[in-house]
Amino acid sequence: MVRNKYFYYLFLLNATINLINYVPRILITDRFDGALMSIAVSIPIGVLLMFTFVKLIQKFPGQGLPEIFRSVMPKWISGILLMLFGFAWYFSSVITLLSFVDITSRYISPDVSPIIVLSGFLIVVALSARLDSESILYALEMILYITVPIIAYMSWRVFSSPYFSWDAVRQVITHAWNMPNYKTMAAATYIYTGYINMVVFNRIFHKFRARYIWAIGVASLLTLLISIFAPIGILGAAGAGAHVYPAFSTIDSLRIRYFIIERMIYIFFVVYMCLSLVNSIIHWHVGKELMLGGLGFNSEQTESLDKKRKIEWWVLILFSLVIFVLSFYINQYILNDMAIVFLDVRFMGELLLIALLFYAAWKKRRKKA
Repeated sequence: MVRNKYFYYLFLLNATINLINYVPRILITDRFDGALMSIAVSIPIGVLLMFTFVKLIQKFPGQGLPEIFRSVMPKWISGILLMLFGFAWYFSSVITLLSFVDITSRYISPDVSPIIVLSGFLIVVALSARLDSESILYALEMILYITVPIIAYMSWRVFSSPYFSWDAVRQVITHAWNMPNYKTMAAATYIYTGYINMVVFNRIFHKFRARYIWAIGVASLLTLLISIFAPIGILGAAGAGAHVYPAFSTIDSLRIRYFIIERMIYIFFVVYMCLSLVNSIIHWHVGKELMLGGLGFNSEQTESLDKKRKIEWWVLILFSLVIFVLSFYINQYILNDMAIVFLDVRFMGELLLIALLFYAAWKKRRKKA
């Protein structure tokens, strides 16, 4: 059993990933068309969804989503829902891995084949996703202890840079009262989605309790403001929208004086390579467990453990093959469209998941009555 602090680590991982994935690009694209108001709206919505989810999952101590659904729904309905949710978790990792391969080719090693880079990532993610949930959370803790202070230092360097234009930031703030839109609001709420991983990790928590939800709201607001204002201050109010990966273009403008590595982007790349791999490992682990639950495997059954491990290998091989094939056909424009569609659908999927947990809690209470 693990302690409650790991719940906050799951949120923190998703929050830090938000600084580089497609959320900043979407926010910056709509910087004059309601991005700031969308951020303001997303904070209470995200906090409310997280608080509601926490209260519901506490009613099922030591149980994951497969066990919860199986106890209140017919087997075929729970199987379909678990397969759909498992695919959604996996699809999130598809976007993360393919975008990071593209980042590697653009900024770090353009002469190395993207297939070689992707193959290395897939080997690490597939093998690590087979670890037990506790080991994955312990690894996440170590990675965050190393990377978060470096991210905080880089953020300070950006905002303290003499080349940071506060006039560009003020120019965007003048559009703060523009009406929000669904696309930008759905993208901004993605910063909270780390809590959804509890649908599997709840199995290993002992008397799970989440406190200080308001602190998560403050941290998410700060993260979203950094993700939109850091590129705008360095690249300009107009120029920030012309970059494919605004965070990397921003960091690439910084230098490290009196250090062996002059370009900060190399350290930034290593930090986010670690975070992206851990994020993908967690998504594959959760997606795998949900799909195995949809196929009828119960985490509490020990007699079918060998069969489960064999099926587990086939699921992970399928995950790897799908990403490998997609890498030949998807370019940065298709990847951007995929990310926007995923973020839009994901928000509705979270609402559906919480509604299903409401139903499960209601059914459980009726059985006890």
